[in-house]
This record gives sequence, C-alpha cells and structure tokens, in this order.
Amino acid sequence: MKIAVTGASGFVGRAVLRAAAQAGIAATGIARSAEAATRVQAAGGTPFRLDALEAHALASAFAGADAVVHLAQIGAERHSQTYDAVNVGGTRAVIAAAREAGVRRVVFFSGLGVARYGMHPRCTNPYFLSKLRCELELFESGLEAVVFRPSYIFGPGGELVPLLLRELAAGAVTRIGDGAYRMQPIAVADAARLVLSAAAAPFAVPHVFDLVGPEPVSYAAFLERFAAAAGRLGRPGALLVREVPVERALAEARAGGWGGLLADELDCLLCDEVADAAPLRELLGAELATLDAVIEAAIAAEP
Repeated sequence: MKIAVTGASGFVGRAVLRAAAQAGIAATGIARSAEAATRVQAAGGTPFRLDALEAHALASAFAGADAVVHLAQIGAERHSQTYDAVNVGGTRAVIAAAREAGVRRVVFFSGLGVARYGMHPRCTNPYFLSKLRCELELFESGLEAVVFRPSYIFGPGGELVPLLLRELAAGAVTRIGDGAYRMQPIAVADAARLVLSAAAAPFAVPHVFDLVGPEPVSYAAFLERFAAAAGRLGRPGALLVREVPVERALAEARAGGWGGLLADELDCLLCDEVADAAPLRELLGAELATLDAVIEAAIAAEP
C-alpha cells in the first residue's frame, strides 16, 4: 500500500508518516520547503517538494498512491492566507490531482462542530464554514471521501503540552472563563492509526467520523489532571489558575490576538463539542488510549 500526505511536516502529518513506516506502508509527504522535507524524511516519509498546492504538480506527487491524506489546512486567517484560498482552494486542487493521478480515496480532516454550523454560535464562523465547504467539495467529487472531524488531537510534539508545562513552572496557568466547556482529546498516535485504517477500510463511502478520544472532559478538569500528571512525573504540578473573562479574551482575539490565538481558534476551544467514540474503536479494532495515559506520555516526551 502507498499513501500521499499533504501537510506532512505538521504535528498530525508526522504522526501519520511514523505510523505508516511502522506498518510497512510507503508514504509520500508533500513538503513546501527544505526544512519541511527534512521533517518528512525524519518521520519516515519520502519528501516531494512543491511550492504550492497546485493540481497538476500534486498529481505527480500522488502517482501510484492508493489514498491521499489531506491535512494541509489553516485554523485561522493570518497574514495573506485565507480560508477560501488554503482550505477550500487547496481541497479543490487535491480533488483534481487525485482524479488526474487515478487515486480513488481521499481522507480529510475537518472539525468537530461542522455539523452544528448555524445551530451553535461558536460553530458558526468562517473557519467552520470553510471546513463545511471542503466536505461538500469532497462529497460531490465522486471520489471515496472519508472525513474525520477532530475535537483536540493531543500528544508529543503538539503546542499545548510545552505551553502548560511552562505555565505550571512559572506558577500560574491561564484559563478562559470557568473552564466548564468540554473537549475530548484523542492521542495523536491513535489519530494516525485511524487514518491508515480509513485509507484502506472497505466501508461505504462517503463516510464521516467524529475524531474524539474515549472520554469527554471539561477544560477545567483537563487542567487538573494535567497538573496532577506533571507532579507524578517530577515536574512542577501545583495548579494555580489565572482566569481571564471570556469576553475579554474574545475581544482581544478579534482585535489582533489573545495569547497568540485569533477569534476562530478561541471558538474551537470554547465550542463545547463532544461525540461518541464507538465508531472509532470499531474502525481501529482496538481500544483508544485513555486520557491520563495520553497526558503522561506527552509530558514524559517533553525535555
């Protein structure tokens, strides 16, 4: 089996490449810079240099692949990047390239909350709309579309773990509001294995999976469990929370950024979306890693 991966040098992309290498699956990783190509190669993939997601060039990268894993997306519009150009335009280019290369299946990462666009204010923003438009492009393409809608993908190499460890070491962790909003973190290694399963599984397509871990948890409870795990592993683990009002954080995010996050990214944190993990266990044929095990493994991997 062979797959091609866009966004291959990113957090999830590298995990997919590592899982593919361990499973004996050849993986081509699309890389837009020499640095990205180095990360792709280090993760076990074969780099394919491209300056942009252009259909004809992508078709060369996709040649001989059984499936394409499309991860090259943005979660906020920064600088000159737009959802329409990157998310929607990139997905259209992937569809055209897959057709040209004769690849039937595309595995795509959307977002948990897309199904409630227009029903929940935190899910009704330009980011979720772009993901919905991408899904429609895939569903109408005639290709075998498999869509994963992630809650929060967690593990070594992500941005949240080192941030929380730094804040614990500095004496206070910042939390927006009361932290009652829920998340459902899934281990990045499980997400990668699910991608490989979806690339080959003989189920009816198009198919949509909510990509969630085995346990919904409020953000406040997540912070408590993270701090406890840090303490067990010999890190600073005393949890002192500095609460920032929701409206203040959102106002700053809309004005240019709060803690590096823009408004759509805060919506994703606050949207309080959870789902049933049973279809993922069936697809994987195994249990998903528990939240506490995932937290401990991610902390242990940090220097």
